[in-house]
Amino acid sequence: MIFDELNHLADYKGIHRNSDAAIDYLLNHDMSLLDLGRYEIDGERAFFFVQENTLHREPSDSFEFHKRYLDLHFLLRGREKIVYGCGEKDIRKAYDAEADIGFAVCKSAVPFILDESCFAAFLPEESHRPNGFAGRGENVRKCVVKVQLD
Repeated sequence: MIFDELNHLADYKGIHRNSDAAIDYLLNHDMSLLDLGRYEIDGERAFFFVQENTLHREPSDSFEFHKRYLDLHFLLRGREKIVYGCGEKDIRKAYDAEADIGFAVCKSAVPFILDESCFAAFLPEESHRPNGFAGRGENVRKCVVKVQLD
């Protein structure tokens, strides 16, 4: 997992050619001007969603994970709690290869707050639980970038 300030995003170039394309795109476009929906950066290798999500107040023990794509989350408006799942995990819902998502319960968890100044990136197999209520506002407007790493 990477958690850093958005103004450091360019420092992460070089991880993978697909992530470099996504970073270049993000540095040169204003996502806050876009309507909700899916946008392509480089076909299925890099794309993103602009979303408006209602945050969850009720705790959950379920974490999502992906196998093909890195998930990069940043907020356009609001504040959100994200929980990173660590350690051994027990599968709750089997991995769906077509949707590139599965759900698990993790041995331990690390919560952190995402706001408009930072981003979080989760590598394939890294469990995470987004969209948690962070004490202010019920909704967020966010961008989730999917970068194919396989």
